[in-house]
Amino acid sequence: MREQLFKPLQQQAYDHIRKQILDHQLTYNQIYSESKLALEMGISRTPVRDAVHRLYQEGLVDIVPNKGFILHKMTEQDVMEIYEVRSAIEGYCARKAASDHTSPSVVKLISQLQSSLEKQKEIFESGQGVEVFADEDQYYHKILVEYSKNSTFQNQFGRYMYQLKLLACYSLRQPDRMFDTLAEHQKICEAIMDGDPGRAYQSVMMHMEAPLNMNLKSVYEESE
Repeated sequence: MREQLFKPLQQQAYDHIRKQILDHQLTYNQIYSESKLALEMGISRTPVRDAVHRLYQEGLVDIVPNKGFILHKMTEQDVMEIYEVRSAIEGYCARKAASDHTSPSVVKLISQLQSSLEKQKEIFESGQGVEVFADEDQYYHKILVEYSKNSTFQNQFGRYMYQLKLLACYSLRQPDRMFDTLAEHQKICEAIMDGDPGRAYQSVMMHMEAPLNMNLKSVYEESE
């Protein structure tokens, strides 16, 4: 709480609205007033407006002139861009890890990936549901990206966190997709363990293909 008090007002507003979006407290097709949010937070409209503009740049909201903002509905282009960025970043990270598979940092990464795989298997077998599995799925990919120690990669991954969760939840609801995801994660981990950069990279590319096509189909059908 004390940390929140010392944050700039624009950052406080950004964190507040972004949390509402991530927690599904805001709904599509409803216009949200910057003035009303400012009143709720007890701050002026300016930091809220700046926060909304930042969220717009991140693809989370669309600005409605003179009215406020609405949640952004993903387009086919959005889906393509997200998966292209993911493929480039995670493919590189997997290939790099496999190239240095005996180093202490990769040994640690492999241990983390295996631990996540065990949790995914437990979630799948116990039927805990898509949202729980999606969270662990996201964690699996997050630790692969964090291994690179590349702040640009991590910032990009963090920027798309909300969209990635939405896309993952949709694809994981499709028949057999959760089972296939677990198997694909295992293949990525095994390729890194075996020190096979080409196979690690290809395993990531193959892992992206099915959910990309599923989500493109979903967005297309919603736009019809």
